[in-house]
Amino acid sequence: MDYIIETERLMLRPFIESDVDDYLEYALDPEVMKYIRPIADPKEARELFLSHAGEWDGEEGKWMGAAVVLKSTNKMIGDVGFRYKSKQHQQIEIGYKFNRHFQGHGYGSEALVTLVKLIVRDWPFHKLVAYCEPRNIASWKLMEKIGMRREGYFQENFNFDGRWQNEVAYGVLKRNLKV
Repeated sequence: MDYIIETERLMLRPFIESDVDDYLEYALDPEVMKYIRPIADPKEARELFLSHAGEWDGEEGKWMGAAVVLKSTNKMIGDVGFRYKSKQHQQIEIGYKFNRHFQGHGYGSEALVTLVKLIVRDWPFHKLVAYCEPRNIASWKLMEKIGMRREGYFQENFNFDGRWQNEVAYGVLKRNLKV
């Protein structure tokens, strides 16, 4: 992402090097990452942060991330992103995570709706998809808020540190989005 998008309370913009401490604050938080991918090593978290920064050319499989910044404090409180899961089938996968101290205030909805509007405007697709652990109720409720429907349940679909976790798949056709 190479430009800034502002909402009433937030800014979505490219990651900058000075965001790394804010990013590490939630990327290393086991409570935030328990349903995503636990990261204990600050070096690994820093590398993940850098992998989502920079120009995005629509390359299949490569994530394009945006920092979600609270305008009133200029603090990065989370990130949203997307990637082409399949260009042939015009599927874009979305993802997000937020600092737990800023959850429950509508920032996730505000950021995700803004991201989806950007995708609709700038990137050709037929379907949006997203995945989460079924116990992550806030995440799948956010998906449903933009019109996504649960399309699949995968039992013990991935392994984090020796723990098998289930996964649910959500999807919405472009014409059925609620943004």
